[in-house]
Amino acid sequence: MFRSILSTSGTLGIISIINLAVVLLISNTLGKAGVTEMGLIVLGISFVVMLNNIIGGASLVYMVPRAIITNLVCVSYIWALLSACFMTLVLWFFELVPSEYVIHVGILGFIESIFSINIQVLLGRKKIHLHNAIKLIQKVSLLLAFIVLGITIDNFVLALFISFGVTLLISLYFLSKEIKAYLIDKPLASFKQLFNYGIQIQSSNILQLLNYRLIYVFIEKTMGDVLGIYIVAVQLAESLWIPSKALAIIQYSVVSNEKNEEKRKQVSASFLKLTFLLTLILLAILLLVPEEFIGWIFGKDFDGLGVILLSLSVGVMAVAVNQIFSHYLSGKGIYKYNIVASAIGLTLVVSLGWFLIDSYKLVGAGVVTSIAYLGSTIYLAYIFFKKTNLPLSTMIPNKEDFVLFKEKVFNKKKE
Repeated sequence: MFRSILSTSGTLGIISIINLAVVLLISNTLGKAGVTEMGLIVLGISFVVMLNNIIGGASLVYMVPRAIITNLVCVSYIWALLSACFMTLVLWFFELVPSEYVIHVGILGFIESIFSINIQVLLGRKKIHLHNAIKLIQKVSLLLAFIVLGITIDNFVLALFISFGVTLLISLYFLSKEIKAYLIDKPLASFKQLFNYGIQIQSSNILQLLNYRLIYVFIEKTMGDVLGIYIVAVQLAESLWIPSKALAIIQYSVVSNEKNEEKRKQVSASFLKLTFLLTLILLAILLLVPEEFIGWIFGKDFDGLGVILLSLSVGVMAVAVNQIFSHYLSGKGIYKYNIVASAIGLTLVVSLGWFLIDSYKLVGAGVVTSIAYLGSTIYLAYIFFKKTNLPLSTMIPNKEDFVLFKEKVFNKKKE
């Protein structure tokens, strides 16, 4: 099991590096305007998949062992088509993506939704390594296709079609091997089950995505293509979450499988401290990198990233520890607090975003992002310490935390 967890963590790390490489290619060739267009296209696809995942997301992993697969897939595919059509209209009406790419984004969102459904079914069948491999193939094929085709936004969209298409075919092949009989029975009942379970999980994810990315819309509507500069800063900042995501995956597995509540609390408290320390060290290193060097890497349009990264720093730390709080609650099957936390963050973004961006530009965007992340984290921290009855002194790192980390990761890996 822990080999699978470490495989997933490694996959997340490689995917983050590839995403950063794509941004590097665009920033050096097309400048901030190119990064802005790329960011809005990716955001549009994310919105389509976000709606799809109410039915075709984590709820499928839960339902696959408990229902007829063809029922689940049929219902999910129909929902994916409806989600793509609806969100394409929303993206067009509110002008959330460049107008010339609205249809492309809708189609790409639909393809990605079908792909997501397929690999969620594989995940439900415990094909974790296969799930990770296909996700990795998607990102590697995107990068290779983009380089071969040439660095333009049209070619970025074409590379997305190629990478999505390739991995869709691969996922369909492996999905077909999991279907023993093409039987559809009471699909409406399957829809209700998927929806009832999925809405609990996905409500938090929808609010969290808006919490993370609504600020992009505010910047683009008020400041235009300088959004590209902010996207680069966010990509750099979010790359620091790789260790916290890896630790959260391990923690979630322990919490969801461990019956002893004291051990659940012990693991969560230890991983909380390790997450804080690792993220703080990486953040310090990033902030100490000379601004001129970062500008040289990303291109002449990207001067001034240092102060934006500084404005995001509190948010980076907040989300890192937030993942430990939220995975502790999710591991116990408690989702309502994560929904409330995401709603708090989104409320802060909506209420403060326009004012701070208008007054302080991209630094204001970083500040409101940090405030939103911090607000969510303070709420979840309160819930975490209330539920666990742990004293705040448990936040002080000690030798036992590292011993426990070694026990839960490296020793288990050998088993």
